Amino acid sequence: MKKITVIFGGLALGAAIMLMPQSSKASIIGSKHDFSSYTNYWIGGVSGGDFAVSHGSTNVCGECHTIHHAPDPARGPLWIHTPTSQTFETYDHSGSETFPSGVTVSLGSSSKACLSCHDGTVAVNSQDALSGSTITTTIAGGTPVYINSSDVVIEVSGGLDDLTHMHPIGVSYASCISALPANSLNGVGTAFNAPGSPTVGNMLKGGNVECSSCHDIHRTLGASTTSGIYTIASGQALCLGCHNK
Repeated sequence: MKKITVIFGGLALGAAIMLMPQSSKASIIGSKHDFSSYTNYWIGGVSGGDFAVSHGSTNVCGECHTIHHAPDPARGPLWIHTPTSQTFETYDHSGSETFPSGVTVSLGSSSKACLSCHDGTVAVNSQDALSGSTITTTIAGGTPVYINSSDVVIEVSGGLDDLTHMHPIGVSYASCISALPANSLNGVGTAFNAPGSPTVGNMLKGGNVECSSCHDIHRTLGASTTSGIYTIASGQALCLGCHNK
């Protein structure tokens, strides 16, 4: 019996250690996408003041994810944040000398999830939940809080949500490899030039280039300490992860 007690005690200790926060691995906690109270504030928010998005919430994950009543699995993992309803004009490849013709552009759900805040039209604290067969929308704290204008990634022109001057997203990496001159892009198995050396394939979403191919907001791949946008690499190292120049 004593041996069993010791074994179980060791297992319990091991489990406790595994559940402890790992200081050596960066995470979303403490980042600019951590919306828990006293951690992240949107400068110049409602009435020009500084407001915690959750207005007292200590749930780091709860602004975007939920445990129960997720509205639609296609939005993302247990995604509760209100999705954008905008139609986007994507990268203007019609006159591009480098973008391959015949490669279609269609934003994936992960990019649309990012644009739910970063298009500037959806409140950061706007949340959806499934109630029976009906999706209901609520505003956490009662007052809509919008992203800073400096963090809106689109250029609004003529009523269009314009992504034409951004790096292409929603494009198949394999299609681009086939359409571009040989060796223009690194293979999906190539180690990305970043901390932790994830492969190019690790950076794709369903084989496509999306927002999260460059922006690792959970800092799960490269554990980058870069502040702000949390890319897994910066400068030319980010570009050369995919582009063979």
